[in-house]
Amino acid sequence: MTTDKAQVRITLESEIDGEKQLHEHIGEWYCKNRTVYIRYEETEPHGKVRTMVRWREGELNVTRHGDVESEQSFVAGARRAGQYVSALTRFRLETDTTLLWMQCGDMLHNESEDGEPKLSLPMLLEWHYTMWLEDQLTGTFVIRLHAEAKRG
Repeated sequence: MTTDKAQVRITLESEIDGEKQLHEHIGEWYCKNRTVYIRYEETEPHGKVRTMVRWREGELNVTRHGDVESEQSFVAGARRAGQYVSALTRFRLETDTTLLWMQCGDMLHNESEDGEPKLSLPMLLEWHYTMWLEDQLTGTFVIRLHAEAKRG
């Protein structure tokens, strides 16, 4: 079992029904047993939230803990249940994912000793989905998460 770790600069681009937003965070990237994890902290209007992004074999999970709690899962071509909880509200949500892909490392040297793709930095993760809250369509999302080793 090998674990690779790095401090990373995270650029999170989101497009929600055509409206674009850009956020930057400093966090931690690590890879353990062919699973990639990214952890970072966000400051929300409601307070601080710790976010964990986990990618493994075509499935993405985003979990948030703190003043807001949420769980979302994404698998291309599938609809997945999740939830959102804050001090003010609680609701179930579903994501219907149309695209999910990840690219890791440099394309020229991106194979490990066993011939498997190497999970390394930089990393680009992109997913497109529609979200449903309590059976009501709330929007169409395009998310791009770029993580690169933090310098200095």
